[in-house]
Amino acid sequence: MGGAAAEEASVFGLAPVAPDRTAAYGEHPDQVVDFYLPPDGSGPAPLVLLFHGGAWRAPYDRRHVSPFAAFLAGRGLAVASVEYRRGRDDSSPYGPAAPEVPGGGPGGPRPGPDDPRPRPGPDGTGEAPRAGRWPETFDDIAAAVDGVPRLVRDLGLPGADTDRVVLTGHSAGGHAVLWAAARHRLPSGTPWYLPSPSPLCGVVALAPIADFATARALDVCSGAVGQLLGDSGGNSDSAGGNISDSRVSGVNSDRRVNSHSDDGANGHSRNTSHSGGNRSSDRVANSGSHGRARTDELTARLALADPAALLPTAVPTTVVQGRADTDVPPAVADAFVTAASRVGQRVRLVTTEGGHFPLIDPTTPVAHTVAEEIARLAGAHPGA
Repeated sequence: MGGAAAEEASVFGLAPVAPDRTAAYGEHPDQVVDFYLPPDGSGPAPLVLLFHGGAWRAPYDRRHVSPFAAFLAGRGLAVASVEYRRGRDDSSPYGPAAPEVPGGGPGGPRPGPDDPRPRPGPDGTGEAPRAGRWPETFDDIAAAVDGVPRLVRDLGLPGADTDRVVLTGHSAGGHAVLWAAARHRLPSGTPWYLPSPSPLCGVVALAPIADFATARALDVCSGAVGQLLGDSGGNSDSAGGNISDSRVSGVNSDRRVNSHSDDGANGHSRNTSHSGGNRSSDRVANSGSHGRARTDELTARLALADPAALLPTAVPTTVVQGRADTDVPPAVADAFVTAASRVGQRVRLVTTEGGHFPLIDPTTPVAHTVAEEIARLAGAHPGA
């Protein structure tokens, strides 16, 4: 075994690392966060909110990034590893968000979270679990970014500096952090809208699903983007139209949201009204609880969910991408960086050797590169 398979096996062969503390940022069982704190006596450390990948599919949770979270903590960063709702609700034929990876456990085989190969469902169909839940996945990303720093203060966690926050995430988690940094670019009537950028030092997105049109064209993670948005056919046009088409009310030809006037490349909104944070699903395009969306709803959701449609953000952003990544190919990151440049935002692109998984594998030199990028944005000195 070599190449991408070996890289995947390395990550999923690592034993999960128990956190220093776990707390809830909401009422749903998936609205939890694990804290990994730097060694005692190292002083206040930047707070890193880490979002795991897994193509937004329920079987893949934050445990597979726990060794990476512990690695970052060992290098002097306070890490909050965020769980969020993925896949379907408890009424799904695939069941609730599973705490165990199928076939996982000590010594058991662990399929990679972005492995596109179908897995048998309970009915033996061989279909992979569906990706994402609209709008709950986005509700949780927003709630975590807003609430975890406050939770750190309320818990009195030592060694975490909530005035220096960096978001980082891998794959679908990379999408999460890019989207979270762009919420002030959303239309002001949407439940996730912020009147100004979140107070972040920056974002480090690792092999992110950053440009939905490109990801759909490449069928990244077997139609995960379409499923996230509620397309019954994944990447197909079975809902009656191609949701990667940017011709939707509120979106112009380069896919940016025309929600309000802005100050140009800095991305600051002049609209200071706030939606109040109501997460009600009737306030976003939605055809019903976990139902299939109509074509007009899909196009509206695309405009709200695609990080490349929400540029510029005014938030310092780095994308780290493996040259040999076959799960989320470099073309996806390249498209995002190009889209940012087109509207005046410079995104730092760091390319690395290898594929998708070395970025979160603490046994690789690439993980050190990631830690250095996080520390650079936080204004910290990375540990040994």
